[in-house]
Amino acid sequence: MRSAWELLRAMWVVGCIPIGALLLIVMVLCGFNLAFFLGISGGADPVVRWLFWALVLYFMGGGWLFWWVDQRYAGKLKQLTAAFQAQGFRPQVEVFAKMSDAYLGIDSSARRLLAYPVDGAGHFFQLAEISSWRIVPVGKRNHRLELLTSNLKIPVFSLVLKPAEVLTTEARLAALLGA
Repeated sequence: MRSAWELLRAMWVVGCIPIGALLLIVMVLCGFNLAFFLGISGGADPVVRWLFWALVLYFMGGGWLFWWVDQRYAGKLKQLTAAFQAQGFRPQVEVFAKMSDAYLGIDSSARRLLAYPVDGAGHFFQLAEISSWRIVPVGKRNHRLELLTSNLKIPVFSLVLKPAEVLTTEARLAALLGA
């Protein structure tokens, strides 16, 4: 399901480019007449007003939809972590992905690491299974945390970090897992 959301999100972002250009053209041709777009004054064809609002709703509706989906994933992750914590998993480091669709928790006292999703569910690694880790830049503001494991079924686990959490995550992982 996450793959379908990612595809839809990518299509929406790519669609924002021509829609934004069309919105700008509509606004320029109408002379940035806010009174017209709000329906206070008459003037040009009302179809232009409807086109303007359809384009605005495309941006706002898509942004709201993806925010809402992100909140749903965040709620699901919080329930998942609460269930594992009820079973005795006490993470000292918790990393939630940028789009709240992945999670990494490290319990150094039990010497294990919880990664979600791995084949659609949470998976525990022993800290001894972690060969190495790294945070690599992906694009201008995105960073990806990659854990390389000795588990042949799951050789790599990765998640996209929030830009504000890159340095603190790197410091916490270096303290727990080493450099």
